[in-house]
Amino acid sequence: MPHVRCLWVCGVFLMLCACTSLAQNERIVLEGSALDMPVVVTPTLVSPTPTPVQPSATPTLEPTPTNIPTPEPTPDPVTGYRIADLREQIYGEGSITIGDFWSSGASYTSYRISYPVDGLQLTGLIHIPNGEGPFPVIIANRGYIEPERYQSGMDSRAFADFMANRGYLVVAPDYRGYGGGDDAPNLFYTGYYVDVLHLIPLAQQLPMARDAKVGMWGHSRGASITIAALTITDQIAAAVVYAPAPADLAADYARRLDREGAVDPRTWPFPPEQDPAAYGRISPINYFDAVAAPVMLHHGTNDSVVDVSASVEIAEALRAAEQDVTLHIYEGSGHTLTGEEEQIYFARTLEFFQTYLGQ
Repeated sequence: MPHVRCLWVCGVFLMLCACTSLAQNERIVLEGSALDMPVVVTPTLVSPTPTPVQPSATPTLEPTPTNIPTPEPTPDPVTGYRIADLREQIYGEGSITIGDFWSSGASYTSYRISYPVDGLQLTGLIHIPNGEGPFPVIIANRGYIEPERYQSGMDSRAFADFMANRGYLVVAPDYRGYGGGDDAPNLFYTGYYVDVLHLIPLAQQLPMARDAKVGMWGHSRGASITIAALTITDQIAAAVVYAPAPADLAADYARRLDREGAVDPRTWPFPPEQDPAAYGRISPINYFDAVAAPVMLHHGTNDSVVDVSASVEIAEALRAAEQDVTLHIYEGSGHTLTGEEEQIYFARTLEFFQTYLGQ
């Protein structure tokens, strides 16, 4: 019955194909079958589900540094003219040369002098008392005079005559650009400060001078120079300040502008409203804590050149800085004291210098 056997074998084969759970190479024996042989069933291979690959994170881009130049600091327009700068300078290199005879008084003789200042050669007068010496020294700083009409001794001669006749060695500078001396810039009047500051140690070195701090006197612009010198050097023993301009340079600028309608740009290169702080750094009134000498002020109430309020303000600022200051006000007197007021002023000045310089 070949057809029956064939159908039976085919049925068994179909049953085997349905058994997908059998292991690979599993041996199946068909019992009771004429086909006594192993049958190898290869199971269907199911590929594993692939694990998805996570995308790599997008790298953070570091910003490329930009080379931004550091801004240059704004230069100080008053560098070299500040009170602090003037304190750092060295003064007094060289020596005074005593030149030709100039004039004589009752008890003194006057001579022309020349002396060096930062490469300049400046001039002035020296009034030497008769006698052996050594004599106490006073630097006499005259007020402003137009260069075209200036002559040595103008505005200081009366004071020098009075003091030299009483035994004081008086040295009166012409300042730069005057008396045949060399000229040079004078911004904010600091050139005049430097001219006077150099003269102090040079005068102290003179053989007929007393080896001690000097006295200093000044009238008008010379009084303002004296005030400035007091804030820069400690070599002043006593100072007489006669009708000074304001020690606040912004106020001095305004005074000159109001009085004359203009200012000289060679002295005032820019107005205070352009840089008020810069004006503060060059104004002596802001440095009165450094003053190391007693100060005597003289001023007339009828001064049409510099109002008496300038001396009042200076005196108040010196007192606020705990300085020794005396203010003498002369009712009805002008910019230059005359007559009885002048004699009173001279007497007070002499007593003041005798107290602090000796003689």
